[in-house]
Amino acid sequence: MKDDGRKNSVENPLCRTAAILAGGKGLRMGQDKQTLSRKGQVLVHSLIGQLQAYFDEIIVVTNSAGLYQGHDVLLTRDKLPSRGPMSGIHAALSVAVSPYIYLTACDMPAFEPELLQLLMAELNSCQPCSGVAVEREFRSRDGSLRLRPEIFHAVYAKSLLAGLREQVLSQRSKVEDFMHATDFHFLKEEKVRQILPDWSVFTNINTPAEAAAAGLDPLTATDHF
Repeated sequence: MKDDGRKNSVENPLCRTAAILAGGKGLRMGQDKQTLSRKGQVLVHSLIGQLQAYFDEIIVVTNSAGLYQGHDVLLTRDKLPSRGPMSGIHAALSVAVSPYIYLTACDMPAFEPELLQLLMAELNSCQPCSGVAVEREFRSRDGSLRLRPEIFHAVYAKSLLAGLREQVLSQRSKVEDFMHATDFHFLKEEKVRQILPDWSVFTNINTPAEAAAAGLDPLTATDHF
């Protein structure tokens, strides 16, 4: 492993791979979200740079290979019928060299090393397990409080591949339900809010208004293809 300034307290030999899902259609945005930028820097390129400080391998699940020319990443595509994030998670795990991957997405501007440190510490303590994620309270339509896992900024095991394949081929694509049905370990919301009180790391950008509020400028897809 090269000496590139990584924080040793965050490194975990079980999880040396990070994966970025970048295959969404961007219908509400009106264009490919992989081309979102801030101050001339393509958002996903910035994210790659941040992740490379903590991981040996960066995987991007995308249908747009041209956007990543010159970047030291492993590109792959969905290997099963597209069922949203579940198909992308399966694709990333199928090519990862590490037993676990850290998962994020191209439309999530924030990366938080302190959260990564919490996830890696929990991964060390839960062996063997299917993964580690953050779980938060939300109010359902009937007014009751329930717990829902955050599917991004989470850790997934390669051992999930067969189960993910079965879910996708059975057209069951809700990742949250799959996480609860497998041996995932969850960090409590109160613990995570001690370092992330505004929860902003879990915010993704879906619309032009959200892009503007986050200080991002949509680019035209033809700028990169």
